[in-house]
Amino acid sequence: MGQVPENKTKYPYLIVGNGNLASHFHHYFNLLGIPHHHWWRQSSGPFQSLLEKSERVLVLISDNAISSFIQDNRSADDARIWIHCSGILSLPSVESAHPLLSFSDHLYKLEMYKKIPFVVEKSSRSFEEIFPGINNPHCTIPSDLKPLYHAWCVMSGNFSTILWEKFVSFLEEYLHQPRSFAYPYYESIGQNLTSAKKPLTGPFARKDFSTIEKHLKALSNEPFLEIYQAFNNIFNNS
Repeated sequence: MGQVPENKTKYPYLIVGNGNLASHFHHYFNLLGIPHHHWWRQSSGPFQSLLEKSERVLVLISDNAISSFIQDNRSADDARIWIHCSGILSLPSVESAHPLLSFSDHLYKLEMYKKIPFVVEKSSRSFEEIFPGINNPHCTIPSDLKPLYHAWCVMSGNFSTILWEKFVSFLEEYLHQPRSFAYPYYESIGQNLTSAKKPLTGPFARKDFSTIEKHLKALSNEPFLEIYQAFNNIFNNS
């Protein structure tokens, strides 16, 4: 019996990495039925064999490893489309599409993935050429604007998460309540940001300087006093 010929069909994507973002892309493509390969350093098979069977390489590893990985594995005559999703990196001849979402170890439903906005670094290729098979909201950004854009992503998402984690710890330690106690408050803020014309509430919105002074006094021995002062100064001087 002759040997079965190897399948020469190329898949649209090769996902590189096994962190949260790679796991989410892998799950999203599975939900959409998009054929793809998936490789990470602990994979059983060699990277090059999967590379030869792929049309696009989606490099979803840490920012400080992306450039060297591509340089080590991309040949000079490689016509494949290489893509990374870093919000701050700009690499020559590599497409960049940053998904504007927070990715934890909890996978989402298809409806959530379809809503993810992508901020794509301006290039000669359209979003449809970079990501065939998905139809997410997207916009383009010039390379020199990416650091400022990513700084705002970190401030709005990561900084607010730090504050919420500290607030939940306060509830647990001083009020002996579980983190779920704060969920209605959290959800109401999200609802206000989504639908209210003036989402800000509380003493800053009311210009209740007496209450703000009491807050500053209560926080006098807390490291987050500087955070409150900084927001107070910015808000009142803007």
